[in-house]
Amino acid sequence: MSKLSVILPTLNEERHVGALLSDIAAQTRKPDEVLVVDAGSTDSTVPVVQRYPFARLLEGAPPAACGRNVGGRSASGDVLIFLDADVRLLRDFFERFLEEFEGRRLDVACPRYVPYRSRRTVERFHALINFVMKAFQRISSSGSGMCIAVRGNLFRDSSGFDPGLKFDDIELIRRLSKERRFGIVEERVFVSDRRFREEGVVRMILVYSLLSVFFALGKFRWANRIDYEFGKHKN
Repeated sequence: MSKLSVILPTLNEERHVGALLSDIAAQTRKPDEVLVVDAGSTDSTVPVVQRYPFARLLEGAPPAACGRNVGGRSASGDVLIFLDADVRLLRDFFERFLEEFEGRRLDVACPRYVPYRSRRTVERFHALINFVMKAFQRISSSGSGMCIAVRGNLFRDSSGFDPGLKFDDIELIRRLSKERRFGIVEERVFVSDRRFREEGVVRMILVYSLLSVFFALGKFRWANRIDYEFGKHKN
C-alpha cells in the first residue's frame, strides 16, 4: 500500500482548518502523515492545528506556493495530496481516491470540485468546470490547488510550485503531467464558495472564464495581472 502524505498550507485559516483536520481524522483510510505549513498566521490557526496530535506543524512563508513546497519537500509519502485549508472531505475520500489513482496508475490527478452548501449558480458553474476538465484531461491537464495528488518522487525531483505565479497550482499540474499519466478522479472535494460570496458571483465567473483562456494558451504570467488576492478573506 502506498504511503500517503497530506500537505496543508495555511494563513489565517482558524475558521476552516479545524473542520478539515476533523475530516482527515475521520477518514476510513488514514494518511501516514499530515503536514500543516503555516505562513505566519496572526489569528488562532496555529492553536487550532495543535489540537490535532497527528498534524505536524511546519513554519512557512507566503505565498501559498512556498508552503506547498516546504510541505512537499518535507513529506516522505509515495503519494502527496495537497489540500487548501478550507475544503471538506467525505469519510472515504482518501480510500476511494487512492484506489482509483493507483488503479489507473496515475502520476498526477485532481478530483471533482463541488461547492459546499452554495447557491445553484455557483454549483452549475463548478459542474461546467468539472465537465470541461474531464473532457480534456488527455489533451490539456488542469485542476486546482484546492486538491492535487502527485507521486512523491515526481514532486521531489521537480522544481516544485513556482512562487512567482499567482496560479502556481495549475502550472505545476500542467508541467508535471507532460509525458506522464494525468487524470480526473471521480471523487469529490467540497470547496468553499467564499470568494464568490465576497466578490460577487458574476465577477468571479468572468474572472475564472478569462483565466481559463490564459491557461489554455499556457500564459500563466498573464494571470498575475488579474486582481486576485490570496489569504485575504472575511470568513
